[in-house]
Amino acid sequence: MCIVSAARVLAVDAEGATVDLDGRTRRASTVLLPDVVAGDEVLVAAGTVIRRLEPAEAADLVALLALARGDPGAETRRTHG
Repeated sequence: MCIVSAARVLAVDAEGATVDLDGRTRRASTVLLPDVVAGDEVLVAAGTVIRRLEPAEAADLVALLALARGDPGAETRRTHG
């Protein structure tokens, strides 16, 4: 199963990007989107940045994934956040 999630790019170097993925710092490849910069909201799949997201898209995705995990506050954040 491939996990896809929204992340915020924290830093970029020659090896790839450091991202904040659900509160955890992770490394992600930028081979498919080499022009990402710190502060970008991105979609990460299988450890690879696959596309840039608008901030609202990223927030919706994070809320929907939290809802799918059963986070009791997720629906409130999605509709009011």
